[in-house]
Amino acid sequence: MKKQYKIIDTHAHFGLASNKMIEKGIVEYGRRKKLLEDIDDLKQKVGFEKGIIEDDNSLEAYVQIMKKNGIEQSWLHQLSFGEELGYDILDNESIAIAIKKYPGLFKGFASVNPNSNNSLEELRYAIETLKLHAFKLNPNDYGGFWLNDKEKLYPLYDYCSQNNIPVSVHTGITPGTIFRMKHNYPILLDDVAVDFPNLKIIVEHMGYPWNDLCYYMVSRHKNMYVTITAVANILIHNNPRNFIVELSKMISIFGSEKILWGSDWTATPNIDEVLHYMKNLSVPIVMRKMMNLPKISENDIQNILYNNALNILPK
Repeated sequence: MKKQYKIIDTHAHFGLASNKMIEKGIVEYGRRKKLLEDIDDLKQKVGFEKGIIEDDNSLEAYVQIMKKNGIEQSWLHQLSFGEELGYDILDNESIAIAIKKYPGLFKGFASVNPNSNNSLEELRYAIETLKLHAFKLNPNDYGGFWLNDKEKLYPLYDYCSQNNIPVSVHTGITPGTIFRMKHNYPILLDDVAVDFPNLKIIVEHMGYPWNDLCYYMVSRHKNMYVTITAVANILIHNNPRNFIVELSKMISIFGSEKILWGSDWTATPNIDEVLHYMKNLSVPIVMRKMMNLPKISENDIQNILYNNALNILPK
């Protein structure tokens, strides 16, 4: 009998209707247009032809995708790039509204500008007043910043550690060619994990292309997790055997209990393809023998798709 998996999407976004007209007006060549083109390029890498402006990337469209794929809950991540675009792609308040509109279906990951003098107050407001559940850092945003910056980031990490608030951190691949990859270097989080040993840290995107370094860093720290978000979407669509190798490496190094699945919808929207692959994943015996890869069990897949998320945020 075919295994029925429970699923939590630990990383998703949605589009705001108010941004569509602004996006249509971005016609000049420059950083704003290049960023939108780069986001479109991510979609094309997983087989989607439509651009960001033409897509139905609304919250309601995503709810239907969740129903179709049996996704019980999703974690919505704030995304700004306001300094580049002149508007927030998705703000904390809109996530809070979505959570109220669909009780129990969503959890919210807030973000604030670490370069602001009011960043700690803004994070308190997002958690304590808007009732969002966790903190998201994208070091490409807000003009860029270093993840181990003691002056800007450590007060935020300390607040999260003291209040049992998980922190999700973008690492590895950049969302666009206008950003500098050096800010995404995952080893910067080793400092954070050492200085805040009780802080739950989610290392996004496998640290790719510093993936091997990322895996060993995650194995060092009890409260550190890694997601296959976006990278899995790209590899499964284009080279699934490479994905099997990477997943097998992670399981060999620290087991399946530290790996999370996230779709990164709408940037990589091939959710159907990825979940179908994950539910039917098996390591070919030739690869297992030639490369000494471990067998990936149904329990491993259920850990990745659902169980591990429960250790970070309650269902």
